[in-house]
Amino acid sequence: MRGAGRPAVLHVVTHLDLGGAEEVAISLAGGLGGEYRAEFFAVYGVADTEIGRGMASRLAALGVPVHGGTRLDVKRGGLLHAAVKLALLLRRTRPDLVHLHTDIPEAVYALAARLNSWLGGPSPAAVRTIHNTTLWPVWQRVGAWVERQLTPVSAVAVSQAALEGLRDFRARHALPALPRDRCHVVHNAVTLAGPREPRAPSSGPVRVLFAARLEPQKGADLLPAILERAAALTSRDAEVTVLGEGSLGSLLRDWAQTTSLRWPVTLGPPRAGLSGVLADFDVVLMPSRFEGFGLLAGEALLAGTPVVTTDVAGLREVLPAEYPLLAPPEDTGALARHLAAVVDDPEPFRELARGARGEIERRFGLPGMLEGYRGVYRDLLRGDLKGVSHERARGA
Repeated sequence: MRGAGRPAVLHVVTHLDLGGAEEVAISLAGGLGGEYRAEFFAVYGVADTEIGRGMASRLAALGVPVHGGTRLDVKRGGLLHAAVKLALLLRRTRPDLVHLHTDIPEAVYALAARLNSWLGGPSPAAVRTIHNTTLWPVWQRVGAWVERQLTPVSAVAVSQAALEGLRDFRARHALPALPRDRCHVVHNAVTLAGPREPRAPSSGPVRVLFAARLEPQKGADLLPAILERAAALTSRDAEVTVLGEGSLGSLLRDWAQTTSLRWPVTLGPPRAGLSGVLADFDVVLMPSRFEGFGLLAGEALLAGTPVVTTDVAGLREVLPAEYPLLAPPEDTGALARHLAAVVDDPEPFRELARGARGEIERRFGLPGMLEGYRGVYRDLLRGDLKGVSHERARGA
């Protein structure tokens, strides 16, 4: 990769599958393709799903090579296996810059950097994007070790809340504070893959959408209580679509088959191009416990679809000031009341969503995101930010 012409950037992602981090990396590969040559290293390869195959096709159309990592899970040595493959790839391709996206890629890179330091391998500049406000929620000790290795690496957070989450994690584990000149906030781009106008008002059932990983972070376990309480607060009919996969999938499928909820519930897998169909729904339900950046909330408002969601830091940065459909996290009663209000009379809330479009477009356009990363890349490759190599990481 290294050589004359455009600098080479190696994006390290968890996998090609559902995920905001992967979308950011693909957007950078395409949007900055005239200035930087991109390659991808996917720790767990390309998922055999509609979304995974679609991402691989998009990268192929851009002429971006994708290198697979491992098929082993963490308990069977998957991280170490992927780290060996990444270390070998770094030695073979010698990129000018490595861009890490989320915690699994960071762990693999930290191990690969150690391997290359012992073997005298290359030390390219590196940058990481922090995509969440809560870091390493399960593996705190592993996360602390990874963070120590990555102390010299510049950090770009998708929100101010995500940057504060990184700083808080490091402080709790007595790690050195990151210099201000190596910390940046670049918001994700909010765009739509389809029409902006919602469907015409209908006297039929109100269409409710939950679309996220079926995990506690996204509040998937709260759906039964929210929906049952909301249905009891309104006489109007609704139909609920749940799109996602995850550890809570079995729980939700069992509930959907046995519940007495009068609203029909349909469960399905994640959908490619979801932003293009958001206008087909009357309301998006997003009961997250924490979010690095509320991408789905921004997309829904851009599509003219209101969002019932939680008052957590990463979401507050996306939503308009005084947004009326916020509830405290885990407050199923408040979320149900907001949802019932929208189901009762969706049109005023559609108007609210349409009114937020201008601010969403102004603050979260793709050109702004590209310009933010362009500046970070440029400064790193010029050497304006110190201590970004594996050599410095060894002494962290």
